Amino acid sequence: MKIVALALGTSLRGDDAAGLAVARGLEALVPGLEVVEIPELVPDHAEVVASADGVLFLDASVAGAPGEVCATRLSPRPARAAVIHTLMPEEVLGLARALFGRVPPAALVTVAGRDFAFGDALSAEVEAALPLARERAREMVAGFRL
Repeated sequence: MKIVALALGTSLRGDDAAGLAVARGLEALVPGLEVVEIPELVPDHAEVVASADGVLFLDASVAGAPGEVCATRLSPRPARAAVIHTLMPEEVLGLARALFGRVPPAALVTVAGRDFAFGDALSAEVEAALPLARERAREMVAGFRL
């Protein structure tokens, strides 16, 4: 079973690297996980999504209390016609369905950040939330296999 984690963010903007940090520790919990680190979602990622048996989107969030972890199943939706350079996870799923006729099970795991200023360190809240975020991601993958 091919599970892909699309880890979103940049290590140059503090807590924006939360998705990257979750992915780096998740490989030990999900054998065979294929991690793809990217700064943002673009239409090209629809092919990666369509080729997988399950997809995790891992990202930072500006919503919620710093360190808050959210995990949710995703459903495809059409991409906004006027915006084709940066997409939401659901829109990438919609493109996978439209272009390749296939949408695997998918989930989004986010960690709410506190500091998105230039810098290479995660806030204490995000750092403390990483084990829980990895566990939520592992649980989502286990649900893909049902």
